[in-house]
Amino acid sequence: MEGIRKGISLRTVQNDIQIMRSDKLGYNAPIEVYDQKYYKYADPNYSITELPLTAEDFNLITKAVKMLETTEDKPEFQQMGRILTRVKKRLTAILNYG
Repeated sequence: MEGIRKGISLRTVQNDIQIMRSDKLGYNAPIEVYDQKYYKYADPNYSITELPLTAEDFNLITKAVKMLETTEDKPEFQQMGRILTRVKKRLTAILNYG
């Protein structure tokens, strides 16, 4: 709250919810209103921190990993190699789960 002492305006909250409901940031949040003043996810299992990858996202990440793998033997990219290993494990888990 850098210098703002009024709190958050209703308009700000409404705009934030509208953006969360849209695809603009990729959330597509299933937000519903009840009792004309409360908000909740229509799907209780929905979470913006657990957004699924689209098939296109998965393919692009896989291509990027393959491209970056060509550099992981170089000393200046050792840390990237460790990160790529983690990404590959996660992609494999997603592939096996999905």
